[in-house]
Amino acid sequence: MTANNRKNSPKLDLQWQILIGILLGIGCGLLFGHFQKTGLHSGFFLGAQRTFQFGGDLFLRLLRMVIIPLVFSSVFMAVVNLGNVRKLGSIGLHTLLYYTATTALAVLTGLVLVNIIHPGFGIDPAVLEQLSIRKEIPQAVSAMEVGKKSVFFIILETFLGMVPDNIASAFAEGNVLQVIFFALVTAVVAGSLGGVTEPLTGVVSAIDRIMQKTVELIMRIAPVCIFFLVASLTMDLGLPALAALARYAVTVLLGLTIHACISLPLLVFIATRKNPLPLAKAAMPALLTAWSTASSAATLPLTMECCRERAKLSDRISSFVVTLGATINMDGTALYESVAVIFIAELLGIALTLPMQLVIFFTATLAAVGAAAIPGAGLVTMAIVLSAVGMPLEGIGLILVIDRLLDQFRTTVNVWGDITAAAVVERLEHG
Repeated sequence: MTANNRKNSPKLDLQWQILIGILLGIGCGLLFGHFQKTGLHSGFFLGAQRTFQFGGDLFLRLLRMVIIPLVFSSVFMAVVNLGNVRKLGSIGLHTLLYYTATTALAVLTGLVLVNIIHPGFGIDPAVLEQLSIRKEIPQAVSAMEVGKKSVFFIILETFLGMVPDNIASAFAEGNVLQVIFFALVTAVVAGSLGGVTEPLTGVVSAIDRIMQKTVELIMRIAPVCIFFLVASLTMDLGLPALAALARYAVTVLLGLTIHACISLPLLVFIATRKNPLPLAKAAMPALLTAWSTASSAATLPLTMECCRERAKLSDRISSFVVTLGATINMDGTALYESVAVIFIAELLGIALTLPMQLVIFFTATLAAVGAAAIPGAGLVTMAIVLSAVGMPLEGIGLILVIDRLLDQFRTTVNVWGDITAAAVVERLEHG
């Protein structure tokens, strides 16, 4: 084959490379795990598992490396790019309030469902105790107790814990909630000051682009590293983990269905006093495109077209609302992350208390703000939420098996949320 032919030969998309790595990791993990249990050449298979763990740990360390600078810069730029909130007027205010409310509602839906279904239960506790992942669990996670505190005081303490008393410590210790809070405050103030903060904004923008490019580079080795990660975890957990994954997928899909078919249409009906079904019919081309591409950004032109031509919404309002939504409105992603973190905790035998679940609620809601423009955003934002509650990032490997399929559904919900926002904001603006 000539150099020209090699250059022009088709290359598999990253998502398919990752899928192949996941499938090979499952097969290799099950096969090696079976032979390891029989005792045949156990030294060889033990060495193979340690090699798999090394490859997975390398990938997770690289992800940890970018979390804090990426969180700060992406959240800061997402808010600054909105401009002065006061100058945005009522359209901007209504849009931000709606997106915040629906994202929080999606996270709450996910948390309620996962606590009812408990998809991660059913793994033998003796197996869990031997997992290498459990050695990474900080004592604070298992030791935190709700005690006799009321929910009101728990919420107050959670809010207080978001405010850093030493921002340097927050960055050094990787306190994600405090970094997000600091980024939000500084971005709002910077936006209100105008041109005087342009040098700082330029620096943070450069950091944001550097971090995004770094994630892009990390994702180039993701298929191989994810193979190692999934193979190691499958050797540990075996077939029962795959059964738990099926329950997890059902929980996520049920939550997305409730949010898309009940919560969002109900909000549309309450705000507009109109049947939401015609809006859903008008949005169908955009929703099908979102499902097939798993990309809100790629669907954006069609989303705007559906709002303007098919739903007959105001071009001025819908253009602003859906463009902003493609950046900061991640209802489906936030719901999926809240379910995934609880599922990983259950699968690893970690009891998450009410304060920890409140932290998940706030972190999943806030992390969605800076998620959209990041290549490999699902992995990074999941790492953010796991870090916020002191959970081992190795747990990401447990959900990668079906992540690509779920990504299509959660992206569809994200786009549907953008379109419902355009209808609601138009009604609020025109009275």
